[in-house]
Amino acid sequence: MLSPCSFHFPYLFLCHIICYSPPAQNYYYYTIQLPPPPPPPNFLSFFSMELRTTSLLLQSFYYYYSLPPRFLNLNKPSSLSITTNLLRSLSHKVDQADQQHSFPIAAGARDIRMVPNCIGEGLSCASTSGSACSCDDSNGGDERMNGNADTRFSDNSQMIRDCDKLIEIFIADESELTDWRKLLVNNNTKWSHIRLDFFRHCRDRADNENDPLMKNRMLLLGNKLKEIDADIQRHNQLIEMIKRTPSEITDIVSRNRKDFTKDFFVHLHTVVESYNDNPKAQTDLAKLRNTCLAAVKVHDTATESNEALIAAELNFQDIINSPMDASDQKIDNFAEKGQCFDPESVAHWLRLCYDVEEVGRVHTIVLKCFRGSSTYVDNNLICSYLRLGKLAKARKVFDGMTIRDTVTWTAIIDGYLKYNLDDEAFELFHASIKHGVQPNSKMFVCFMNLCCKRVDLALGKQIHACILKSNWRNLIVDSAIVNFYSKCGEITSAFRTFDRMEKRDVICWTTIITACSQHGLGHEALLMLSQMLGDGYFPNEYTICAGLKACGENKALKYGTQLHGSIIKKICKSDVFIGTGLIDMYAKCGEIVSSKKVFDRMRVRNTATWTSIISGYVRNGFSEEALNFFRVMKRKKVYVNKLTVVCVLMACGTIKSSLIGREVHAQKIKSIVHTNMYIESTLVWFYCRCKEYSHALNVLKHMPFRDVVSWTAIISGCARLGLETEALEFLREMIEEGVLPNSYTYSSALKACAKLEAPMQGKLIHSNASKTPALFNVFVNSALIYMYAKCGYIADAFQVFDTMPERNLVSWKAMILGYARNGHCRKALKLMYRMRAEGFVVDDYILATVLTACGGIDCGDIDWDLESSSHDLHSS
Repeated sequence: MLSPCSFHFPYLFLCHIICYSPPAQNYYYYTIQLPPPPPPPNFLSFFSMELRTTSLLLQSFYYYYSLPPRFLNLNKPSSLSITTNLLRSLSHKVDQADQQHSFPIAAGARDIRMVPNCIGEGLSCASTSGSACSCDDSNGGDERMNGNADTRFSDNSQMIRDCDKLIEIFIADESELTDWRKLLVNNNTKWSHIRLDFFRHCRDRADNENDPLMKNRMLLLGNKLKEIDADIQRHNQLIEMIKRTPSEITDIVSRNRKDFTKDFFVHLHTVVESYNDNPKAQTDLAKLRNTCLAAVKVHDTATESNEALIAAELNFQDIINSPMDASDQKIDNFAEKGQCFDPESVAHWLRLCYDVEEVGRVHTIVLKCFRGSSTYVDNNLICSYLRLGKLAKARKVFDGMTIRDTVTWTAIIDGYLKYNLDDEAFELFHASIKHGVQPNSKMFVCFMNLCCKRVDLALGKQIHACILKSNWRNLIVDSAIVNFYSKCGEITSAFRTFDRMEKRDVICWTTIITACSQHGLGHEALLMLSQMLGDGYFPNEYTICAGLKACGENKALKYGTQLHGSIIKKICKSDVFIGTGLIDMYAKCGEIVSSKKVFDRMRVRNTATWTSIISGYVRNGFSEEALNFFRVMKRKKVYVNKLTVVCVLMACGTIKSSLIGREVHAQKIKSIVHTNMYIESTLVWFYCRCKEYSHALNVLKHMPFRDVVSWTAIISGCARLGLETEALEFLREMIEEGVLPNSYTYSSALKACAKLEAPMQGKLIHSNASKTPALFNVFVNSALIYMYAKCGYIADAFQVFDTMPERNLVSWKAMILGYARNGHCRKALKLMYRMRAEGFVVDDYILATVLTACGGIDCGDIDWDLESSSHDLHSS
C-alpha cells in the first residue's frame, strides 16, 4: 500500500511503499524514486498530476499483494509527518483562493448565531467515509481501492477546510470565553467529530507559521479551546451521571460537590437553551437544574452547620478541660469580646455534657454571653438537668424563664412524672392550662401518662376528647390512650381505641397485648398476638414477654413452647427479660424442670431472674429448693428486692421454717429495703403459719397502711389457729377502716363463724357479701354452705348450693356432709349419686362419712350401685 508521499519539490518524487508477503507474513518497506514529471503549468495542476501518479502506482502494487486489516496499525516513518504538514499547508493555500466565495467572514462574525451554520456546512461529509467503507463486493478491487483513497483524501481535505474556517472565526472573534462555550455546546454533535483533528491542525498551523505573533495566537487558541473542551466534557459526564440516577442527586452532590461549580450551572443553562426545538427535553433539563441547585444549597447549609458545630465543640472541650479558674477566665473573655454563641451551638454543648459540673459551666456561659433569655437554650438546659437527675435545678431554670413554650411545659411535667411526683406534675398541668398553652402530640402523651399514674379516669376522658377535637391523633398518642384505659381498668375502652386506629405498629400491638395480659385476659392476649403475626408484624422483646405472661396465666404450655421455639429461631433478640419470662411461664405451667433448664442456660441473670426461679419452686411445692436458690443468690451478692423477700417468706411459711423466716425479717429491717405493704402482709401470713400469733399481731400494728391483703392474712391466720373470735373482731375493724373485704376475707370469716356456730354473724356476713361480686365466688358459696350446715340451717345451705352458678368438689362435699351430719341420709345419698352423674369423683372420705352416718338406712331403697352407676355414667 502507498503511504502518504513526501515531496521534494519540484525535482524529485519519492514514494514510500509498504508491502505484505502472505507466505512469510512479513511487512517490507520500500522507497522508490520516480523520474521527475514535466514542468507543470501551475502549482495546482502539478499537485493534481502527482496525485494521479500516486494512485496509479498504488493500483499496480495492489494487484500483487493484498493487505490485511492489521496493516492499519503500522507506525508510519517519522519523516512522513513533514509530508502531512506540507499537504495540509498546500490544501490551506488552495482553499484560500475560493474562501471568499464559499464562506465570507464579515464584520458580524462575532454574532454567535452565525457560527453554528459554518460548522454545519463543513461536517456534511462525516458520514461519507463511513458509508464508503461498508462495501463488501469481492470484485472490482482496483476501482474500490481507488475510490477509498479518493474518499479519504476528500474527507481529510474537507476536515482541514472546516478546521481552517473555525480557526479564522475564533481568531477574528474577540468575545469572552462564554460565547465560545455556547458555540461548542450548541454544536456538540458536530464538534465531537472534528475536535481532535482541530487541535492537531492548530498545532500544525502553528508549527508552519512564520509570523511569531500569529504563531502565538494559534497556540493560545488551541490551548484555550482545549481547556474549554475539557470543561465541557467533564460537565457533560456529570450531567449524564445525574440523568441516569436522578433519585440519588443528594448523594452525587455529597460525593462530587467540587464539580458543581458556577461554570457547571452556566453550562447546564446553556444546554437547556440549546433544546429550543424539543420543549419536553428542555423542561426536564430545567427541572434537573433546579433540583441540583436545591441539593447544593442543602448540602452547603448542612456543611456550614456541621463546621459551626465542630468549632463549637472544640471551644466547649477547651473550656471544659481547662481548670476552673482558667475556664472562668475564658468565659469572661468571651463575654468581654461580645462573642455570643448561637443557640444551636449551646444546645450541642449541652448534649455533649455527661455530668452536672459540665452542664453548670455551660449554664454559666449562657448567663454571661446571652444578654436576654433564650427559650430554646433554656429548654435544653431543663432537659439536660432532668437527664442527670437534677430536678431542682431544672425547676429553677423553668421559674426564671420569661417566655415558656409547649416544649418547656412538656419537659418539666414529664420530669416530675419520671420522679413519681404526680401531685406536682398535676399542679403544673393546671398551670399550663391557665397560661393558655396550646398542647401538641408530645404534650398530650405527657398528659395521658399523668392521668395514667393518677388513675384519673375522668380527666383522662376529657383529654381524650380534646385530642379527638383538635385532631392530634397519631400512633404514639393512640398507644398512650390505650395504655391509659388499660391501667384504669377500662379494657373495653382500650379495645375500642385500638380498633379505631388507622395505622398500627409494633408498639401499639404490644400495648394492647400487655393490657390483656395484665388484666387476666390471657386468651385474648394470645389471640391478639396471633393476629399481630398474621398482619406481618414481628414482635419485639416486650411483646414476647407479654405473650409469655399470658401463656403462664392460662397454663397454655403448647403456645408458650412455640414462642420459645420462635425465640430460638431468632425471631427477636433474646435477652434477660425474655429468659425470665420463660422461667416464669414454665413454672406456672408446672414444668419446673424446663424452667430450671432455661435458668441454667442463661449467661446473664438479674434480680428478676432469681426471683422468678425461687417463686416457681415455691409455687410447685419445692420450698427447700427455693431456699437453696436464695442462699446461692445471696452468695453471688445479687441484689434482693421486695418481691424476692416475699417469695422467700412464702417458702418459709410453707415448710414452717420459723428460723429462716426470722433471719429474712431481720435482714429486711437492717437492709435498705424499706417498709413495703406486701412484705408486711406476707410477714403476718408467715407468722400465722408458724403459729406465732403475737409476732403477726405486732407486725400488723406497726404497718402504716393496711390493705385488704393484710387484713385477710390476719383473719385467715386467726381462723386457722382457732382464734375465731379475734378473726371476727379483725373483720369488724377492717370494715370500720373502710377497707372492703374480698372473697378470701369472706371465706375465712365464714369458716370462723362455722367453728363458733354463730349463725347470726354468718348471716350478717352473707348479707354484706351479697352486695359485692364475692357472692358469685365458688369459695365464698362453699364456705356459706359449710357455715349453714354446721349451724343446722340445712335449708339455707341447700338454697345457697342450688343457686350457685358453678360448683366444685368442695361445694359438693360441704353439701353432702351437711346432709349426712344433720340426719338427712337419703338426701345425702341422692346428692352423691347426682355428684357422680355430673362427673365428680366421690372420694373415700365422703363415702365413708355418709355410710357411717347412714348406717341404719337401707341403701337399696335408692338403688345405690357403685359399679352400675359408674357404668351408666361412662356410657352416657
